[in-house]
Amino acid sequence: MRKKLLIPFAGMAVGVWLIVGSGGLGVPTFRTAERATPPTLHERPAIADTWDLTRLYASSDAWQKDIQSIVREAALIASYKGKLDHAHHLYEALSKQEEASRKLEKAYVYAQLQFDTHTTDSIAQQRLHEARRTAQKLTLATSFIGPELARLDDKKLERMYHAEKKLVKYRRYISELRKERGHILSEKEEKLLALTGEAMGTAAQAYRFLLDTDLAFPSIKDEKGKSVPLTRERYVSFMTSPKQAVRRRAFEAVYGTYAQYGNTFASLLAGEVRRNVVYAQARRYPSARYAALHASDIPESIYDQLISTVRHRIHLLHRYTALRKKMLGLSALHKYDLYVPFIRGKKREYTLSEAKTMVREGLAPLGAEYQQKLEEAFRNRWMDVYSRTGKTGGAYQTAVYGYPPYVLLNYNGRLDDVLTMAHEMGHAMHSYYANKTQNYLNANYDIFVAEVASTVNESLLLRRWIEEAKDKKERAMLLNRYLDTFQGTLFAQTMFAEFERDIYQAAEKGEALTADDLVRRYRKLVAEYYGPALTLDPNVGYEWARVPHFYKNFYVYQYATGFSAATALADRLLHGGPEKREQYLAFLKAGGSAPPLDVLRKAGVDLRNPEVISRALDVFEQALNELEKLA
Repeated sequence: MRKKLLIPFAGMAVGVWLIVGSGGLGVPTFRTAERATPPTLHERPAIADTWDLTRLYASSDAWQKDIQSIVREAALIASYKGKLDHAHHLYEALSKQEEASRKLEKAYVYAQLQFDTHTTDSIAQQRLHEARRTAQKLTLATSFIGPELARLDDKKLERMYHAEKKLVKYRRYISELRKERGHILSEKEEKLLALTGEAMGTAAQAYRFLLDTDLAFPSIKDEKGKSVPLTRERYVSFMTSPKQAVRRRAFEAVYGTYAQYGNTFASLLAGEVRRNVVYAQARRYPSARYAALHASDIPESIYDQLISTVRHRIHLLHRYTALRKKMLGLSALHKYDLYVPFIRGKKREYTLSEAKTMVREGLAPLGAEYQQKLEEAFRNRWMDVYSRTGKTGGAYQTAVYGYPPYVLLNYNGRLDDVLTMAHEMGHAMHSYYANKTQNYLNANYDIFVAEVASTVNESLLLRRWIEEAKDKKERAMLLNRYLDTFQGTLFAQTMFAEFERDIYQAAEKGEALTADDLVRRYRKLVAEYYGPALTLDPNVGYEWARVPHFYKNFYVYQYATGFSAATALADRLLHGGPEKREQYLAFLKAGGSAPPLDVLRKAGVDLRNPEVISRALDVFEQALNELEKLA
């Protein structure tokens, strides 16, 4: 998961174009390939297995000095209010804004990384709170820039470029901002929206604390009949237990707890939806979805095209669900039976050293240059590897311009952990190449392509392992794993996207998003996507409460589109030779220098064409055909 959030909090980059880590949500990625076993806590990991934050700041005092400096610079930028129709003043204001934004990015990410490895530490909590408040101050101080630039006449602006040659540096930024002229409000309105930012983020923050801290599950009996406290991590482990009774007990305990707090979860999600609807309406967008996609120049047709293409071939998932039921020998297949491997290989764990070797070998098609930088990441503390008390769960990557990326893992030695490492290093290498090649203004790659490089890495590893399988059973086991990746990414994330589309449309019509309504909608989608082989349990409709990405509006569909693009790119890397590799590396290096669809098209994938999604479904069908023969 790439951990990024656009500032300002009011939903549009009118003043600060900065991208910083997580924005305070700090939620782990929801993927069916989550950690397969409870984490082994490493309370005192080796220094080499932790990330080096001293690259950013040698001390807390140095961090505090930057925070104070940002506040002073924000006041200085505000002094340019009413003066942006003068070329030199505009250049000075934007250059000071860039300087303050870069400093804030560094300070904010430092605070977020400190918090994510010390979530119970009150000092880390306070530092992150101060970073958020500082970001809001900078947003407020720069809220006049958007409205003033929007009012400039095109001819006047061209004369300003001629008068101040250095202003050309910001031409693309100004152009992108002025493209939104119809959605930029008056200065007073922009300031008001900026002031609401922290308060309007309450639902997401409350959800995070409820999910990560306050929610307690009952104890259940494990495979040995021992009563153990159920946690989110243990739940993922129990979902892969060979004993259906254990899976059922874990499922009923977790989803029963979600159902117990159903009204609370529904209220939080409804609050997040309403937040985004209000911002879209305030800025005169036709819908919240349009606003979210428009920021990346993504037409809504791509979103709907994804759903319709997957829906058209949903029978493939029905087949896979039926195969799973048959191979598990079950009279009734339940949602809690969808994640256990139905062809098991020899159980083993991989040391961190072995995992790094597997990642290196799997990513060999990316070439020597990529391998060299990957080795640097492994040696020079880009990663915080192991779980420990107070560390956030899941995995992500975040980056600060001018510094090596940071990768958070909770490595536990399973095959999924190896894939997660490859996935996050895909994000990290994308950030590295973009930051190295592009200037600060163009380095950040768009959220739409954020999951492409990471998923390419996973695909390359899995396909290599399948081809090198020692016998039919191992090949079948890996095909099972590969198809589960499709199930959890292309199919499940498309289902999430359809659910998200529908609840936003309901909210925009004025319908209440009650717990009963959300459960009904979600339950219906589960039945339609997974087909008649799946038996629906009473609380299966509460799965939406487990999906933190619904608090990053209209993000989940990008897992499915990114997965489809990555499948196509992996094909090109495996079968296309050096030219295709250079095109792919050019995609990584492009960063945000062009609209995301254009960047992908230059790499050889045009997501405007539904054939990209169809081709990914072809790959799924081919693997399914082979597994049905082997099983």
